[in-house]
Amino acid sequence: MNNIVLVHGGFVDGAGWEGVYKILKGHGYKVSVVQNPTISLEDDVAVTKRTLATQDGPTILVGHSYGGAVITEAGNHPKVSALVYIAAFAPDKASRWDRLLKIRRPARPYRRYCRRKTAFCSSTRRSFPLLSQPTWT
Repeated sequence: MNNIVLVHGGFVDGAGWEGVYKILKGHGYKVSVVQNPTISLEDDVAVTKRTLATQDGPTILVGHSYGGAVITEAGNHPKVSALVYIAAFAPDKASRWDRLLKIRRPARPYRRYCRRKTAFCSSTRRSFPLLSQPTWT
């Protein structure tokens, strides 16, 4: 199994996998990153299945966050040999997860709680750090 397909979450794009992509490529894996439109779960599953169809053999399908819902649905593709969930949803019913895509982030997300020393931002002072860099103005 040399093929790995990476599926991003709902509020990001495939670029978030860049670091993982480089590491896996460095170890000799054939890696594809799905660029889902995140308009509907059905569309994202279709794009993921099209990516799977281009693989030349058994493929590990990896999903992060909302990508877990996508890989759960796309995981029945004949080339999929394993599913890997990274902090991901594994839904009971796929139709419930379309609502997740309709949530919008505020225009200036979390700016109020950015701290210069840590370079992390959070939605509240007590919440976990987000995996994004703040914009300092």
